[in-house]
Amino acid sequence: MKNFISLYLLALLSFLDCKKTDSKTKDYNRGIVKNDFFQKVKDTTLFINSSEGENVKVLINTKTQDSIIESEILGETGKSTYKFTFNKTLKNGECTTYRYSEPIYVNSNPKINIEKKENLSSSKESSNRLTNIFNSYLKVFLYQKNTYKSSNNKWLGKYSLVINKNDEDWRDIHEIHLNISKDSITYLAKGFQLYQYYLLSPIKKDNSIKLKYVKSLDNTESWALNKTKDFGTLIFDGQNYIWSCPYIDINFSNGKNKKYTLRKIQ
Repeated sequence: MKNFISLYLLALLSFLDCKKTDSKTKDYNRGIVKNDFFQKVKDTTLFINSSEGENVKVLINTKTQDSIIESEILGETGKSTYKFTFNKTLKNGECTTYRYSEPIYVNSNPKINIEKKENLSSSKESSNRLTNIFNSYLKVFLYQKNTYKSSNNKWLGKYSLVINKNDEDWRDIHEIHLNISKDSITYLAKGFQLYQYYLLSPIKKDNSIKLKYVKSLDNTESWALNKTKDFGTLIFDGQNYIWSCPYIDINFSNGKNKKYTLRKIQ
């Protein structure tokens, strides 16, 4: 009799354990189904809020039709992650900021000393800052959606140019980066007391692409924009990418017409 009771209890425990496992499996499966509601629309790198770059994803919730922007903004002393949910208007915005114990140029894998969370309700300052960052993304993606619908794949890539790279005075050396993606074209200039970041528009032909200034990003400006907004023509001669750019001539070469050979990074 005792053996029978023992066997019965073991069978009952085994049955209950299986029921728990089944329940967890169903919950897990329900979680997967929920995740299936999120469809990735875009995954790209921008340089709007940080010269170090920001990884941005755009998703859509196919159930609620809400759009979601998730981004990770990188910096030398920390990073921030953002998530914005919107549907015609901004519904929710949140940010987590991490501060490193030391800059990444000292330690490529630093410890995190500070972690701060905030959202639209944290404070008026937080609400304004998050809304401004959200609007900066929205402007880019709306522009891309309405104005930059097609692209010639052979031009896609990241290009670089160093102005005055052999100059003895390092303060006269400037880095120019041209990023041509299927969604946008950006111009970034960095150097001593120099930071210019612009959105450009293309007019494409078979062997050339003409570039025009559209707007400044990151609140950057330049006196040279008052002289010209013509970013010239980029051609491919079969071996090299050659850029004739009136804006660069005025800004960095005292107006002398030059041809610049770009290095295609990727």
